[in-house]
Amino acid sequence: MTGISRSRWGRASWLCLAVACGGRAATAGPKEPGPAGVARVVPLDAAFVLETAGPPPADTSVTFTSGTSRTIVLRHGPPDNLVFAELDFPPKAFADSGRPVTVGIRPRPGVYGIDVTASLPLAAGASLTFKYARYFSAPARARAAYGSDVLYERALAIGQLQPGGQLGFLRSTRPAADNIRSALPGAGSYLVAAAK
Repeated sequence: MTGISRSRWGRASWLCLAVACGGRAATAGPKEPGPAGVARVVPLDAAFVLETAGPPPADTSVTFTSGTSRTIVLRHGPPDNLVFAELDFPPKAFADSGRPVTVGIRPRPGVYGIDVTASLPLAAGASLTFKYARYFSAPARARAAYGSDVLYERALAIGQLQPGGQLGFLRSTRPAADNIRSALPGAGSYLVAAAK
């Protein structure tokens, strides 16, 4: 009898472990295709934006030749200089290869968010990753609504500000713990948030 109980417990334990350890996509809404990778649109005031408790990153502007790979890393200020966000531009990220392109990034105060400008239009393949391991700060209302920081964190996705005060949640993934990534469809404003 003891051997049977252990065997059943072992299978259940492994199943729970497999589910808990598996990678997962961020859930921002329905899975059906939407325009420019948008999974769901909500009014900005119907979203809980992830706050940051760390020193803010500085604005930056980088000029490079399109057609080459480039990663731009934004870091929190001293003393830690931890990574805040990474923008990856593969060789085909811009339609016009071989031309100089300038990408400007301005962090939004107090939140995990940035404004991105680019002197050339993006084509495809660029991505944006926010990293919030140390300075994650759930708004008090989000903690109350979701019941815990963990449940709020699971609901996070990257959203792009849309006309009319809307936030379009992009299909987002978690490539590592405390990281969230989505495609970077173009210039604009991006926020890490969860729907209320």
